[in-house]
Formats: sequence, C-alpha cells, structure tokens
Amino acid sequence: MKTFPDPVDDLPSESSELPPIGEWWPMLERPLQSEVLEDVSAPLRRVVVRRIFDLCEIEREIPLRPVRLTENERAYLAGWTHSIRW
Repeated sequence: MKTFPDPVDDLPSESSELPPIGEWWPMLERPLQSEVLEDVSAPLRRVVVRRIFDLCEIEREIPLRPVRLTENERAYLAGWTHSIRW
C-alpha cells in the first residue's frame, strides 16, 4: 500500500534567520526602521540584514536567499508602531 506524505509536513516552517527582534529593533536606526515599516512583508535589503547582524554582534554570512520578517516579528512591529503612534 502506497502512503502519501501529510501535506502539512510539506509546508515551510516560518522561522527567522534573524536574532530576536526585541534585541535589534530598538537599536536599528530610524531610516532603516522606516524602510522596514514601509512593507513589512517585503524581503529585507542585504544592508539591513547586515546592520541587524552588526547590532547583535553576529559574525556570519548574510543568507543568499531573501530574508523576510516572520508573522511574529510583523506582529511585534504592529504593536510597537501602535504603542508609539509611529
């Protein structure tokens, strides 16, 4: 009997390649914050990812594939912008 994989297992898990957003977002420069907030679903530019790594003192290569914020990271930003009335 042939079995088929569970379609849920084939869905990509959403995990960030970034450190926890609470560590780097408050330190990220305002122009870069504005850029990220323009479209929180868009891939982050490599210079933004590099700056995040620098702020968190992470020495590793920037991933070649696009880095996007996770759903939880976008929710963090929604709460943050609401709390400070960005």
